[in-house]
Amino acid sequence: MRSAIQALLGGADEEPTLRRELLAGIEGEVDRLQRLLDDLARLHDQVVGTLELAYQPLAVSEWLLHMLAPWRAAAQEKGLHWEVTVPADLPSLAADPDRLAQALGNLLSNAIKYTPPGGTVSVGAGIEGEEIWVRVSDTGPGIAPEEQARIFDPFYRGRSERRFPQGVGLGLTIARDLAIAHGGRLELESTLGLGSHFTLWLPLGPQAG
Repeated sequence: MRSAIQALLGGADEEPTLRRELLAGIEGEVDRLQRLLDDLARLHDQVVGTLELAYQPLAVSEWLLHMLAPWRAAAQEKGLHWEVTVPADLPSLAADPDRLAQALGNLLSNAIKYTPPGGTVSVGAGIEGEEIWVRVSDTGPGIAPEEQARIFDPFYRGRSERRFPQGVGLGLTIARDLAIAHGGRLELESTLGLGSHFTLWLPLGPQAG
């Protein structure tokens, strides 16, 4: 949100399309922050309490490009290369767009935070079988093999100062739980020193639980 506001103050408001994208992104983030605060207020109840999803038809391609706008501003403000590869013809699925934005936002926040200036954060999407995948990749420090099995645990921040020096260790837990609540999953591929790839898989059919 801060990056989007600074972009607007820096002259982005003079381009109507970009201005609308950034303002819409800010508005969406404000709404999601309220839900995030509600989640954090229930940490004593299994981290995020009971996840309730508000399903609706979601045009994935259009939704992705819309929600990525403020993250693009954040990445570029830090001096990162920003790449997006999203096919325009991805099928729609039944999902909670705010909850998915929360999960994907946690992945993007980490990617931007831990990638040094000059590095690259990329977002890709596609379809494989009966699933849609959305992948967030970075050229940050990567995650050690011995830590990869634990990074989705609540409050786990890892022993390495390169990847988890900040926060309370809930972002990836919440992202994983939201993926599971949609009937999907969250997978990690990472090589120490070369970066990480987090892939969110979502079923096309009504398989959420």
